[in-house]
Amino acid sequence: MPDVSSELKRPLILGERLEIRPGRYINVTRHIGHVDEDRVLFFSHGSGGNQDQWRKQWLSLAAEGFHLVAWDLLGHGASDKPDHPQAYAWDELVADYLEVFQRYRGKRNVLVAHSFGTGLTLSALASLNQAGRIGEVQGALLLGTFLERPQRSGGIMSLPVWVLELLRPWLMKGFRELAWHATADPQLVAYEEGLTKSNPLYVFKPLMSQAQWPTLAQLDELALPVNILAGDSDGLTPANAGEALHKCLKNSRFKVLANCGHQLMLEKPDEVLQSLRELLLTATSETRHV
Repeated sequence: MPDVSSELKRPLILGERLEIRPGRYINVTRHIGHVDEDRVLFFSHGSGGNQDQWRKQWLSLAAEGFHLVAWDLLGHGASDKPDHPQAYAWDELVADYLEVFQRYRGKRNVLVAHSFGTGLTLSALASLNQAGRIGEVQGALLLGTFLERPQRSGGIMSLPVWVLELLRPWLMKGFRELAWHATADPQLVAYEEGLTKSNPLYVFKPLMSQAQWPTLAQLDELALPVNILAGDSDGLTPANAGEALHKCLKNSRFKVLANCGHQLMLEKPDEVLQSLRELLLTATSETRHV
């Protein structure tokens, strides 16, 4: 097992606080690549995550000269954390995503997303398709995703925030068991859990209760190349959920990563990077034939 201690000193992907839309401040990081590179890669993390979770892929792709953009969702990482539920409405988060894309898109663009971020990505793609702009995106890589987000009501997230904060150690233990493969590096798990402590639980109540997913009709209209990866031991978004999405997308590929949980880009960074490279080749080839 590789020693990850040297990379866990501080976040590698940490940009600047920007007012992405009136009154909404998020942390956005950009890497300007080679002057002759026309592809921009956008990275969207999942619920409870942060943009630095893409560090392995970011460092490799930056060294190769790609233009890169990542951001912390509102309520996460170094972004602002307003305490009113409407700030985390699905349409608001998708609008943030689309504004990031609008500001930094290039001639060719590829979207990379994990978990909750895959739903935002699919919704952003549906919005671009409705606006006749789907051609601005050449492909998407989705990690730990599913076809339809289960509708949840009641349960533990209905408890008051102060109770959830008291239960945080228990919640983190449950998440750890569901999200990570048993062989995941303990240092890596501890580091990521440390970062999540900055994400207040008052964010997750509206985040979970207001989350939506594109309709089957909207998904059926998406024909761009999509690679879908799932972990064989993912207890949050099982592989069969990703496969169900794959079957609904006309131009998608699906692969299960062995000995991997929900945190695919952290547990299997090289395999994720390989899938992204394959997507880039596919997207480039299809663009040439348009």
